[in-house]
Amino acid sequence: MKSQFKLWSVYLALCGCLVLSGCSNNRQTTAPNPPIQTSKLVAQQQQLLVQIQQEWQGTPYKLGGTNKQGVDCSAFVQHAYDRLYNSLLPRTTEQQLALGISVSLAEAQTGDLIFFRTSHKVRHVGVIYDQDYFLHASTSQGVIFSRLDNPYWSARILLIKRPFI
Repeated sequence: MKSQFKLWSVYLALCGCLVLSGCSNNRQTTAPNPPIQTSKLVAQQQQLLVQIQQEWQGTPYKLGGTNKQGVDCSAFVQHAYDRLYNSLLPRTTEQQLALGISVSLAEAQTGDLIFFRTSHKVRHVGVIYDQDYFLHASTSQGVIFSRLDNPYWSARILLIKRPFI
């Protein structure tokens, strides 16, 4: 019963965001389009991810940053999850990595967390948009969508996690 209430709350929150976003006409042309044949909930989540990217576009990467003056990858993902699911993730990449269950790239769904090993000790996190893109706070370009098949990112995938079952 509790999980049904939580799902219903997420659904209502997403519907509210969609109604509000319908009034906006400044759509980003470089963001990926949601797949044509997908579930309504996934399409709503993807639309919200595009909206989040538009709101944070131009925000520079800043290690330890948590706001639009500068944000790091884990703080951005924490914010995105709060908007998507009304759920607060832990603050650091390492803490986020400890959540949920691992899934393969082929099983990845919108909203899954994708982790990368960018150097021996450094890890990076983003949110899966679809089978081709993920959203993240890039150190060089700020908050952007990046392709999963980009040679840089594809070679560094560490793990994909589904925090909520």
